[in-house]
Amino acid sequence: MADLYAAGWRQGSIFNATLDVTILEAGDDGAAPSTTSFSRWVVCTQDCDLASASTKSDDALVELRPVLQSNPPKDWGIRSRRFLLAENDYVDAAQPRCFITPKALAHSIDPDLTEIEPARARAFKTWLGRRYDRPAVPEHLVPIAKEVASRCGIKGGRETAEGVHDILMQFDDSTNPPQVALFAVIHDEADPNEARKWLADASTRIRKDLGIVAAIDAGTKAETSLELVESSYSADLSQLTWRNKEPTGAE
Repeated sequence: MADLYAAGWRQGSIFNATLDVTILEAGDDGAAPSTTSFSRWVVCTQDCDLASASTKSDDALVELRPVLQSNPPKDWGIRSRRFLLAENDYVDAAQPRCFITPKALAHSIDPDLTEIEPARARAFKTWLGRRYDRPAVPEHLVPIAKEVASRCGIKGGRETAEGVHDILMQFDDSTNPPQVALFAVIHDEADPNEARKWLADASTRIRKDLGIVAAIDAGTKAETSLELVESSYSADLSQLTWRNKEPTGAE
C-alpha cells in the first residue's frame, strides 16, 4: 500500500496550490464563516505519520500551513512567531492552518515539491514543537521582556548590527529588579567582540527600574546550545505572544 512518505512527501515539503481556509469570526449576529485563499503551502505533519498515511485515505490527517513571501523576517530563529523556511519563504504562527486528506494531497496536488535544506528542516521541527508546547513569559516579567525587546530587537536598531541572527534573553527574578542575560546569535563570519560591544551599547538604553543587564555574550549558531535556546526568549517585540492589549508570552 502506497504512503505519502514513499510518494516523496516530507515534513517541510513546499508546494504550490490554491487552497481555501475557512475560519469562524465573531460578529453581532454570532459566529460567521470567513474564507481565505493561499497559493503556497508547507507540510507540517511528521515524517513518521506521513509514512503511515495511505494515499487512498480520505481522513483529513495532514497539516498544512500557508507559506508567505511578502516582507519576510530578517531572522532564522526558531523562537520567532515568523519562521524562515528558505530565503524568501516563511510561515507565520498567526496564520490559519488547514488539514488535507492524504488522497487529495497525493492525487490532486502537483508533485513538484521544494525541499528546504536539512538544517532548516531540523529547525522547522523545533519551531513546530514550540507552537504546541511553548513557555510563556511569566506575567511579572512582561514589562522587562517588552523593554529589552524594544531596545535590542529589530525595532531597537538591530538592523545596524550586521551579522546578528537573534538576540536571546534570560531572566533571574530572584532579585528586584530582575537581572537579564543577553546572548547574540551571530553569523559564522561575524566578529563576536563587535557583537558584544553593540549589544552592550543597546543595553544602556534599558530602563534600570525594570531590570538590570547582568551578562552579555555572543556566539555562532554552532556555539549556541539547545539548552540556551530552550531556556531563552527572543528579544523582538514581533516575537511576543499578544493577548488582549499586552504581550504575555513568547511565540
